[in-house]
Amino acid sequence: MEVLLYISIITSIIDLFLIIYASTLHLFPQEWRDRVNSNPRSLNPKYNNESLTGILIILLTIAVCFCWSIYFYFYIFSF
Repeated sequence: MEVLLYISIITSIIDLFLIIYASTLHLFPQEWRDRVNSNPRSLNPKYNNESLTGILIILLTIAVCFCWSIYFYFYIFSF
């Protein structure tokens, strides 16, 4: 039970970090943003940073919701 709590907390912290990173992308210099987004169809984060960050945030947020849901299910219904 405690391990699941720690996993949920760690994934939440990573998710929060990615959300903050994505919200500050507009603060980076434009030439850097153009360089890391030079090929929008690539799945390589070296060439398509912003799109992959958004996809990663969506997938990680889904994982965080499942972790917390499972944790609270066992917390509420444990005998």
